[in-house]
Amino acid sequence: MDAVVTVLYVLLLVTAGVAGAGLRGSQAPGAAPRPPIATMAAFVLVAVPSLLQLTLAPALFEALRRDRAAIGDGQLWRLVTSFVVQDSGWPGTIFNLLTLAVLGALAEQHWGPARWVVLALTVQVLGDLWGLVVQPVGAGTSLVIFGSAASLAVAALLLETGPRSRLPAIVSLLVALVLLVLGDIHGGAALFGAVVGAVLVVNRRRRRPNGSTRPR
Repeated sequence: MDAVVTVLYVLLLVTAGVAGAGLRGSQAPGAAPRPPIATMAAFVLVAVPSLLQLTLAPALFEALRRDRAAIGDGQLWRLVTSFVVQDSGWPGTIFNLLTLAVLGALAEQHWGPARWVVLALTVQVLGDLWGLVVQPVGAGTSLVIFGSAASLAVAALLLETGPRSRLPAIVSLLVALVLLVLGDIHGGAALFGAVVGAVLVVNRRRRRPNGSTRPR
């Protein structure tokens, strides 16, 4: 079962990345790509404590992780700090950092840095609350990664993109639904990311009565 879930993870992220890459066509012609400042900051924010946790300061994991008992006692900051430590050792840390760099940059390029930060914080907190039900103890950057991926998939479906973006977007969201049904924490994170992404698209359209889909 673990192998199947891992395949589903990879499938969701890869197809969302393909869909997100297709969203570049909705940008203003000739516009220079925006440097992913928020993603770079998040990368450093994750890399430093994660590397310390895995080397010199292993106690960081227990101090910052998601823990249902501790959160129930009032340590609500764990809903956010569990983002910066990892529960899957070196392989998971490297994977999370790489996928954060790629999918975070794609999401930030489409939504803009401020909206991406709002998206990330919303998915992190709500995903951790879902985690209190399905995985009471844990940590990692993957909630934000899966939420960012799902937001890109939803945007590819709702905006004027071609089938090369929409088809992988559909696959990504269907996989997210399967994970949610399986009670996987990443399925919940993807759901929240999809909802936030849909809200952002709707708000953008309301501000642009001419129907333009170009991001600000």
